[in-house]
Amino acid sequence: MCILYLVRHGQASFSADNYDTLSTKGQQQATLLGEYLAQKQLTPDAVFAGTMLRHNQTAELSLASANNTPVVINDARLNEYDHEHILAVYNPQLATPSQVRAALSKQAEPMEYFKTVFISAIQQWVLNPDSTQYNESFNAFTARVLGALEQIANENHGKKVLIYTSGGPISIITSHLMGLKLERFIDINWSLVNAGVTKVVARGKGKNQKLTISSLNEHHFLECHPQQKLITYT
Repeated sequence: MCILYLVRHGQASFSADNYDTLSTKGQQQATLLGEYLAQKQLTPDAVFAGTMLRHNQTAELSLASANNTPVVINDARLNEYDHEHILAVYNPQLATPSQVRAALSKQAEPMEYFKTVFISAIQQWVLNPDSTQYNESFNAFTARVLGALEQIANENHGKKVLIYTSGGPISIITSHLMGLKLERFIDINWSLVNAGVTKVVARGKGKNQKLTISSLNEHHFLECHPQQKLITYT
């Protein structure tokens, strides 16, 4: 049996030109995640992360005080979908962070506006699963994420594995393992908390391997600090 802990990165820098870096709050979330892992005495036998900066910053901060932690293995298959490109295909006037900020500044409810536009852009991507207008189609994204999970589980039988990734991959994995329609993955994606932990159990190997969700979106270690408002979703 292999136990995989899928960790969503800490809060990224939503309002900055470079989204792919942890905000101050994201750094705090990652540090508290480390305390949570220590309390659980969760010593991983292997650690994987996407190649994105926010993945590796989260890994570094959460494992900073751990002893004998394996070297992080980077795997680009664990990376998030390119949300900026997907938005740009949907609406070229939202192609850059500065254009998004400008659009939001004109809205009475900026985050509600962004959520509506973002979900519409994702739906267009999903409903055209093999479209070549995207730098990565929805079907290609799904295949690489599920392929990475299955390979990591197969090659780490009998081990505990930490995987630092993003909300999109975790949502696709969750939808797949729970038998949900993959095109509705965004419903799960939108509810995943930064630095939250999803536990997957893999039994058997190869063709006999069966993966199941054991827990989803654990984040009580952030709820213990309500005054700091550490529950975020970006």
